[in-house]
Amino acid sequence: MEPISLLALENTPKIGSKTIGKIISMTIESKPNSPSDLIELIKKANEQFKRISVPDIQAVTIGWNKAREILKRSRQKNIEIISRDSSHYPKCLLKISNPPALLHILGNIDAINGDCVAIIGTREPTKYGVDKAKNIGAFFAKKSYTVVSGLASDIDTAAHQGALEVKGLTVAVLAHGLDTVYPTKNKELVNEIIDNKGAIISEYSIGTKLNRSYFVARNRIQSGLSQKVIVVETGIEGSTMHTVKFCKEQKRELIVLKHPSNLTKHLKTQGNDILISENDGIVFENDIGIDLIAIKPSNRINDNLSNKNKNKNRCESVQITLVG
Repeated sequence: MEPISLLALENTPKIGSKTIGKIISMTIESKPNSPSDLIELIKKANEQFKRISVPDIQAVTIGWNKAREILKRSRQKNIEIISRDSSHYPKCLLKISNPPALLHILGNIDAINGDCVAIIGTREPTKYGVDKAKNIGAFFAKKSYTVVSGLASDIDTAAHQGALEVKGLTVAVLAHGLDTVYPTKNKELVNEIIDNKGAIISEYSIGTKLNRSYFVARNRIQSGLSQKVIVVETGIEGSTMHTVKFCKEQKRELIVLKHPSNLTKHLKTQGNDILISENDGIVFENDIGIDLIAIKPSNRINDNLSNKNKNKNRCESVQITLVG
């Protein structure tokens, strides 16, 4: 479906993401070109799936007009909007259970289609965590990965900065419209990301304000874009653990940093300790094995892989054991 139709659905009352997902799954003979066309499509979805509320023409017209305004404002700010039908839509993201109907992208649209690694962690880290996040971001960027994070303070920021310091690609996934930056102190960082051929992306249209629930939804995109998710530092609860959950559901490769003994009891490293004790993911410490975890799935040959793992899709997890 064209972005204008999906934007119109998103801005029509009583049409939620689940309904939009059902409509997208249908075989559509011709693209909707007007509010009346969209109503007919919603009616067909109701016939097929049942229990879908069919709005009146006034409601859909309001949604359609809002969609046109969003498209206009987005073009003015050089924001591209792509649907799942677009050749630019990330193939890895299409493989998750609930990929965004639309992606809003400011910057280099090709940056989201390479080999990506998500580097995540707490907003209240130790200095060790910040330093490691920057080092890991730089290391993977030099290995031609796109570093994905959420632009949040400290760990996310350090990961983006590490990639930029070596002139690598980095992408920030935001939980609001791309006409604003949160935190505001990272406005200059956003400019650096875009100037260095990276991008900022969101599933939310221009003008969408911050909402706490959007941060959780945003986390599935960070892991969904990536072949690997690296947990630098996290407490027992919080945004990072939500991303870990999505990582497991999406069968991405989970990698956990083990901290020095003097930091293992720190409040903001206890999540790492739990993941390590539960044998969740790959553990690395003091850069031992980092070269091995940086090997791209398509290039892994005879690296302690079973035959069944050698042909895995690059968006799926490939488990390896690091010997330090």
